[in-house]
Amino acid sequence: MTDNELLLAIADIMDKKLDARLKPIEEDIQCMKTDIKHMKDDILHMQDDILHMQDDILHIKDDIKQVKSDIKHMQDDILHMQDDIKQVKSDIKHMQGDILHIQSDVRQIELVQENAVLPRLSTIESCYTTTYSRYKTYADKMAAAFVDIDLLKKVVAEHSEILQKIS
Repeated sequence: MTDNELLLAIADIMDKKLDARLKPIEEDIQCMKTDIKHMKDDILHMQDDILHMQDDILHIKDDIKQVKSDIKHMQDDILHMQDDIKQVKSDIKHMQGDILHIQSDVRQIELVQENAVLPRLSTIESCYTTTYSRYKTYADKMAAAFVDIDLLKKVVAEHSEILQKIS
């Protein structure tokens, strides 16, 4: 396995771990985006309701009492939405803390990679390169050694035949 392949494998493992940590946060953010969109839609609907109520107040004085009641209900809804918004803000602050923690973890991973993994990879590379050079030097000699061994086999076989004939 080459150094690049080793580095790619390490990077892939780190990416998978980071993706595993980031996925719940991404899902939470997506849920919050959906909730915020629903809240925006609710606010737009309430704005439309308020406009219609203002028209009703101008045209129908008898319905003032009913309109006040409706306004009270809407105020309650707004208070509930404000509570929801406070909760969303709290969730965002919590996620910001999580993001800071993740950034810290990533920095730690970078430091380990820089201070432990990369020096070890350099050592492995150095050993591999040295061993390769040594084997490369002897590779040519090995071919010659095989030829010499074959020759020795023939000579021993001939000598054995000669010794057999003599004895």
